[in-house]
Amino acid sequence: MEPLTILNLALALLFTGALVALFRGGRIAYIFTLSASVPIFLVSIAGIDGFKGEVLPFLPTDVDVDPLSALFLMVLAFLTFALSLYLLDYRARGDERYLGLSVNMALLSALLFLTTDDLERLTLTYELFAVFTFVLILTSETKGSRKAAWRYIVLTQLFGIIPLLLATSLAHSAGALTFEELRENLANLPVGLWVMYALYLSAFLVRAGVFPFHTWVARAYRSVPGPFVPVFIIGEGLGFYGLLRLTEFALPTSKILGYSVATLGAVSAFATLYAFREIRLKRKFAHHSIMDVGIAFFALGASMVLGGTAGTIVLMGALLHILYQAIYKSAVFFGLGAIEHYGEEPNICSLRKLLRGHVISLLISLSAFSMAGVPPLAAFVSKWPVFEGIAMSEDILLWLMMLTVAFLSLFPMASILQIRRLNRELCKREVEREEIPLMIRTVTGIVAIAGFSVAVFPLLLHPWLASAIEEIRGSIPGSPAGVFFASPSFLLAVALLVAAPIAGWKLGRVPTERASEMLLIFYNVGDILREAFTFFLDEFKRAYITYILPVIKVVPRHELPDVNDVDDAMDYPTRHLDEAMFMPLIRAVERLAQWGRSRNLDMNALIGGFAVAMALLIVLLGVFA
Repeated sequence: MEPLTILNLALALLFTGALVALFRGGRIAYIFTLSASVPIFLVSIAGIDGFKGEVLPFLPTDVDVDPLSALFLMVLAFLTFALSLYLLDYRARGDERYLGLSVNMALLSALLFLTTDDLERLTLTYELFAVFTFVLILTSETKGSRKAAWRYIVLTQLFGIIPLLLATSLAHSAGALTFEELRENLANLPVGLWVMYALYLSAFLVRAGVFPFHTWVARAYRSVPGPFVPVFIIGEGLGFYGLLRLTEFALPTSKILGYSVATLGAVSAFATLYAFREIRLKRKFAHHSIMDVGIAFFALGASMVLGGTAGTIVLMGALLHILYQAIYKSAVFFGLGAIEHYGEEPNICSLRKLLRGHVISLLISLSAFSMAGVPPLAAFVSKWPVFEGIAMSEDILLWLMMLTVAFLSLFPMASILQIRRLNRELCKREVEREEIPLMIRTVTGIVAIAGFSVAVFPLLLHPWLASAIEEIRGSIPGSPAGVFFASPSFLLAVALLVAAPIAGWKLGRVPTERASEMLLIFYNVGDILREAFTFFLDEFKRAYITYILPVIKVVPRHELPDVNDVDDAMDYPTRHLDEAMFMPLIRAVERLAQWGRSRNLDMNALIGGFAVAMALLIVLLGVFA
């Protein structure tokens, strides 16, 4: 069977699963999701040699699957398989119809995002992923899910889709429809390259949850049921993939861009400090998740700065880290979902349901230690090439960032010890062990063991990884040994990586109050940044209520002072469906396209597609309201 036919089959199965979920419920729909994981994996295998063509006859979309796409498709296929298998035996809180619809459509959007090279379709799939993950948060029946959903959609629209729409419009004005055409028509852009960098960087950073757009992560992870968190973890990978695709295949890289990305990634790693103040496990691991994605972006920026052999080694570490963390974090949240299966909040005390004799506790611990960088587990293996490549250089700024990241890497281990210690000190009551469903145990075990296997035996990923690096940089070391032992600097990298979990072990045994006192300066800085962000977000919402709401909503003038939040605005009808909240944005983009004298008449399809996505969002909001 041709690769394009297999790709069409995967898309059809996911779309069918979404329709079945809407009319028959989520559990039946996940059978189609499970079936779709097989053709996705086959597409990833075919992508090692590369193929291109057109899919979706009713919405023609050009695809160009190369080894880099194949690497991410392989992980997407595995997580799709694990997620759908898990949900077959999971009692989800929330409307299962919309949960199933959201999961299938988000995975479909991710699949198209990874395979298309059409800038217009890339923008559309980015938006669809944001819309359906928003619905996923909104549908979850948890405290604060509505507020978390609005924070998430505001960030992804204001700093994600709007910059991406502007960048796509500017690219079209230069006659560029694909990444390759964008590279060939840089001279025709009506703006400087720094504008394109800023627009794309904003869009992909907010998708990945990297500083300063990381604020949605903890709230979203806390609000959705644990098994659905891997959908957002896939989204983090999409943000990394999008930036890597842009910088390596479209826009020329520069050291300034590299330093900027590396700095933002290194600052994101400070999020792990906030895990010390959390006893709610989902928020605790969400902060560690921000750190993990930040390290991947730090490595990506460092590879842009270094170039040459050192840059290639660091880039290989970045790819390993973004893929490894997707697997071991998914295993952790699958394990926490076993607690939620019984209607309890995952915290340090409720963890005793898993700790009392269950094999699943060992599996979660294996993934947690992978996150902590214990040799020879996942984070240890993926950080090794990153630290080694930077140590080969004489770049002082990258050295300082590397030492900072190495220092922050001790806190995941400290958090694990903190959970264990507090569980013994605070949770004295005996908890009757619940029998966790077989499917939940099985899937958690499969994902945890997979995270262990691909780290200890990196040759399992070698065909995808080697092909992807060759596609990007042209040459790679001949074997894994040529990566991990490229120079004597590997001794320094290993020393830092071994020292981090040892120091974390010692810190984890320190009482939480004393540890918090030592970290007070970091907490204060973080609180200042959070308050500053909250101030700007509140000002934006106030401007929306004051100036935009009276135009797009039917709000009597005398009731306008009573509208204090976006939630209050939902109580009023829109004037017309096509006059909904995002229509002014659509018109602004249309004017920008005309101003840029776009040569592509299909630009109307982009605007029309965005309008359809927004209309769908409005309809769904009307259903929930």
